[in-house]
Amino acid sequence: MEIIQNEIDMSQMNLPWVESPFFSDIIKTKNISEEDKKMASDYYENGFIVLSNIFSNELIDKIKSEMNDKGFNENFPIQTFRNNIRIQDLWQYSDSVKELACHPKIMDTLKMLYEREPVPFQTLNFKVGTQQKAHSDTLHFSSLPARYMCGVWVALEDITENNGPLFYYPGSHRNPEYNFSDFKNTTEDTSYENYPEYETFMEDLMEKSSYKKKKFLAKKGDALIWSSNIIHGGSPVEDPQSTRYSQVTHYYFENCIYYTPMLSNMVTKELFIRRNLVDIKTGQIAEQNFNGNNAQLVRTRGSLYAINNHIKLPKILRFLASKL
Repeated sequence: MEIIQNEIDMSQMNLPWVESPFFSDIIKTKNISEEDKKMASDYYENGFIVLSNIFSNELIDKIKSEMNDKGFNENFPIQTFRNNIRIQDLWQYSDSVKELACHPKIMDTLKMLYEREPVPFQTLNFKVGTQQKAHSDTLHFSSLPARYMCGVWVALEDITENNGPLFYYPGSHRNPEYNFSDFKNTTEDTSYENYPEYETFMEDLMEKSSYKKKKFLAKKGDALIWSSNIIHGGSPVEDPQSTRYSQVTHYYFENCIYYTPMLSNMVTKELFIRRNLVDIKTGQIAEQNFNGNNAQLVRTRGSLYAINNHIKLPKILRFLASKL
């Protein structure tokens, strides 16, 4: 009896091609420019790339002006979060912030790296250095399939040793996507209150690792594109009078399910789905699916969902589950 074996193309993993263990084979098949091949190779190797001289000074200065006139102006009403360090989603009130988030060069580069349509979904505008401890964005923003998320950090002024430069660990994006289930020994739900435990875990992990910390001493207009799982943070601010104007935009990619591990129960696989995630480009709620295939979300409790295409709950049971 003849046994027929189906050949499986292992290069078609549920990962971005620039995160694939088969990257060296895949890149040989790509019909892209030498410049794009270099960017893709650097991204695969290091977990980040830098783009320079793509934004006009006029756009950058306009953003800084609107940060001060709107975002950091307590008399200007906004509904999103802000404090004396950051403003979340200023794009809702500033066309210049939205323009930078959706800049054609950024979008084209992300399409090349991820081979899916980018979905910009959050902006953060900073006036000073965050001094944030080492972390990965995947605790805040993750996806199914995994790693279809990235960040773009843009310097709105020159960055020096004195004003708290961004730091990162090249190559650390190849780590697992760590979350609370990796070091907490209970099945309890987690929240932002548990975040200091995660920060301690990540700081210890980097101290014990072979990764070398690098600082990004950017020039005005430089854009750092980083992989979802690269470990990064903010250096101490040496000059307390200094500013560090910058904008971060976070991006998902189409045909994924978007969730937040920090607010999920990663032991029981009950996910905090970002159901009302808005695509900055269109202003519309982004459609969610798994590689274009329907994935039924079954609410288990509150804002937590399980993905199950087999369970068919009557409407009344779905309603009762939402109240638990």
